[in-house]
Amino acid sequence: MASVVASCALASLNGVAVAQDDQMLEEVVVRGVRAAQETAVSVKRDAAGVVDAISAEDIGKLPDATIADSLQRIPGIQIRRSAGEGSSVNIRGLPQVVTQLNGEQFLGSNSVVSTQPNFSDIPSQLFQGADVYKSAIANLGNAGITGTINLKTYRPFDFDEGLTVAGGAEMQYGTETEETDPVVNGLINWQNGDMGFMVAATYANVNLSNSYNGLNTGSPGDAGWTSRFSDTAVGLSDEGRRYVGAQGFSAWNQITERERLGLNSSFQADLGEGFIFTADWFYTDQDEYNRKVGLSATNKWQGDNWFVPTEERATGTSIDDGEFYAWTQAELSPKRLKSFTQNDVYHSKSTNINIQLDYDNGGAFTGSFRAVKGDAERNKRHGYNEGDLTNGTSTGINPLAWGGGGLPPGFFPAELCGEGAVAIGDNGGCFQTINPMGYSENPQISYDTTTEHPTWSGFDRPLAGALGAGASIADYMANMDSYNVGAFSSENNENSEGALTAFSLKGNYKFEDSFVTSVDVGVRSSQRSAEFERYNLFSPFYDNGCEAQWKATDVQLHAGPCQDGEVVNGTLNGNQITDTFVGYTVLPNVALDQYNNAIWVTDFGPVNGIPGVWAVDPHDYDDPEAFQNRVFGSSTKQVVPGNTFAVDMDELSYFAQANFEAGALQGNLGVRVVETDLTVKQNIAGPQKDYGNTNVDTGDVLTKRSYQDVLPTLNLGYWFSDDLVLRFAYGENMVPLDLNQYGDGLTLNTAIDSTDGSPTQGQFIVTEGSLAGNPALDPWRSTNYDLSMEWYAGAATVLSAAVFKVEIDSFTESTTVNMAQPDADGVIRREVPIKTLVQGEGGTLEGVEFAAKLAFGDFIDGFLGNFGIDGNYTYSPSEGSGDDIFGDKNLFPDNSEHQFNLAAWYQDDRFQARVAYNYRSERLASVGAGAWGALNLYQEAAGYVDISASYDITDAMTVYLSGSNVTGEYENYYLGFEDQYAFQNYYEPRYTLGVRARF
Repeated sequence: MASVVASCALASLNGVAVAQDDQMLEEVVVRGVRAAQETAVSVKRDAAGVVDAISAEDIGKLPDATIADSLQRIPGIQIRRSAGEGSSVNIRGLPQVVTQLNGEQFLGSNSVVSTQPNFSDIPSQLFQGADVYKSAIANLGNAGITGTINLKTYRPFDFDEGLTVAGGAEMQYGTETEETDPVVNGLINWQNGDMGFMVAATYANVNLSNSYNGLNTGSPGDAGWTSRFSDTAVGLSDEGRRYVGAQGFSAWNQITERERLGLNSSFQADLGEGFIFTADWFYTDQDEYNRKVGLSATNKWQGDNWFVPTEERATGTSIDDGEFYAWTQAELSPKRLKSFTQNDVYHSKSTNINIQLDYDNGGAFTGSFRAVKGDAERNKRHGYNEGDLTNGTSTGINPLAWGGGGLPPGFFPAELCGEGAVAIGDNGGCFQTINPMGYSENPQISYDTTTEHPTWSGFDRPLAGALGAGASIADYMANMDSYNVGAFSSENNENSEGALTAFSLKGNYKFEDSFVTSVDVGVRSSQRSAEFERYNLFSPFYDNGCEAQWKATDVQLHAGPCQDGEVVNGTLNGNQITDTFVGYTVLPNVALDQYNNAIWVTDFGPVNGIPGVWAVDPHDYDDPEAFQNRVFGSSTKQVVPGNTFAVDMDELSYFAQANFEAGALQGNLGVRVVETDLTVKQNIAGPQKDYGNTNVDTGDVLTKRSYQDVLPTLNLGYWFSDDLVLRFAYGENMVPLDLNQYGDGLTLNTAIDSTDGSPTQGQFIVTEGSLAGNPALDPWRSTNYDLSMEWYAGAATVLSAAVFKVEIDSFTESTTVNMAQPDADGVIRREVPIKTLVQGEGGTLEGVEFAAKLAFGDFIDGFLGNFGIDGNYTYSPSEGSGDDIFGDKNLFPDNSEHQFNLAAWYQDDRFQARVAYNYRSERLASVGAGAWGALNLYQEAAGYVDISASYDITDAMTVYLSGSNVTGEYENYYLGFEDQYAFQNYYEPRYTLGVRARF
């Protein structure tokens, strides 16, 4: 049986900053939930500051599906989910959290340009546990604003001498995907006291269902889900009303496939004379496919009158001399009803290497030297397709319904002309309907958000078009011949690479019979770099070599220096066209299955009332670039300069810390100095390229700056008895911004102007933008205070209460400003909202935490002694910067005021079971996200239930069953007002059946 030694010596080997002999941890056998809780209690008790921990129940078995899911059980930890799995982590409401691996900085592929840890690609089976430091300690090294997470892998000397073999295999099942997915892991270790080798591996290929419904988001060209005011909705006589409008509503089902590989190997050798050498290699590799298929009803910003609220409420809140009305039901008359397919593919990998030499010969001096090298990359590939049902009459792209004005749409060279075309081009070019079997008037659909999940209706209503009188909207949706491809695109592709190199030297000297028991000193040098590139794919069309980003039916090649078309002379719909150059339309009538596999889709998640649609199989875009090249020829990569940058950050830090003890008082006083050199290369965005919203790169801007931070820390512990301690901590912290917040530049979104009589009708005009980076912004800085009381009533029992305050001295916030920006032709005609980052004025996070880990066996024997509880509650109100629409101070984004966790467990000789509940109250998801920056986006409160049970068939073999999100909890979002629906994310319950063995 393998045992994990949680001693001071091995904690030092794992890079955990432990400075005093009296912080020795006992040797424990980590088996089962009680033993894991006992280890966590021991870590908390013996820590030099405010620390919480989780520990594996067995080799390869942390308590939950992911590390993030396990971390959320710790007081003050709040997580976000990605496809239902725990991913990003906040501590006490803030994402500025530093992640360490065995006590040194870790570079993950999901954190190439960010500070917030994201664990979706990191296999949990490779870790024996994690410590969360909530107070700063000078000898801890780099620390987060509200905390530091130290992930701990296995190492050879963690096990008994001889050979240890452990492994597991499980099958995961999702209630929505109805697929059975494999997960396997294994570990082999050998050590003889002088030398040891270990290798661990895990592989998983899981398919996760996550559905969405609500305001359009994520579809290229849809300008996000940004909403606007509308006071001219049809049927409303009262002027001055303001509604949260939208350019579209959608519902989709997305299956996320994650093929995940993790490897961890370690070598340790006792070199004698107190020297122990350690070499670690940690590797992750994940391929992720987000295959999305859905339905969208959209007006593409072609007027606000396409939706009419039928159930509404006056909010009493005014803006722009009008009162906001929250609406819950509406009648929709979208110009475009379409299916769509999207696949966002991520290829991620990271490698972290650690070389370490520790010295402890039993004398007064101990020390360690470490060299760390990390490399990570994350590449995104995007594929998108629209299946339009309209014949273009209502959207203005049906030439046979053209009534004059502007340039006629739907013009093609002679070789693409077919039946029903009007050929009046000088070279045989013709005008023709792009989708002759589509509908010719706007559908009328009802949308209701008063039910638990939105209800769509009205699909049985008749609709004029090629299917004839009496045909309904549903009839068009069921007829694949009524679809054409409205657009192909591959946009916002990304390449990101990061590198980390760090060297550190630490020493500790102990004193005898002295108030100062020891002194720690150290120096650390690190270099972190990141290169981020975003690009769109352009493809060539026709003979002149013009390239278009949007391979769409509403893009004509008659703008800018590259044009392709012919002179037209003739009559179209009774309108004379004389000596007029008309550009060819990029995309002709393309059947849904001409280049793709078409599938019949009826699953749109938990929404009600939507009949099926035909759509492209998202598997066709597993390699989007290959698809674009196959269909359109050799596509070219056009870099988006506003989102392409490089950042180099060099840090030199050094610290000194005195550890002291006087009777019942213990503690440390230290200071860490960090000198930072920052180099940022931003690309300058010039004019836009034709037939897309991609700017030309006109050069670089190089910014260099330096700053220094002096960060004092104080940790005190007063032991009233052997089991009762009062702790106080003070610390000043600094964390750099996410690197994209230094490097990103200006990007603009455009859309077709379809306003009749507009001077830019039929052209791309600017609608909004973002200015997301600024090298002059200061890093996050804070001053933190902690006070806690802890009562250790048993080996696996602790009761604690804490108050904390975080004064944020420097941070960034998002705001929206109106700025004059040029349209696609380079002419400035209007101001549009630009979302940008500014330096925040400061803010405060404060609150209380209560926690109880109770093992009944610490107090009673018998059957009841097999039970235990692990629960905590955190209250963390916050004040950020700026006011909401009600005049109240904004919360800090992503923070929940209330968080509650409760896990009840049972363990006897063979059987154990656990039920865990995690709750967090509403959170501010984004400031100024709706109504052109007027309304904040909030996520409603949510609670998740997880279960697990296992049985030891023998001492060496265990079978287990677990379930995550067994109640089918989902995320609800609203804009400003609780009854103003925004969207839902729905994640499926998942169940796991597996077996573990150890020898």
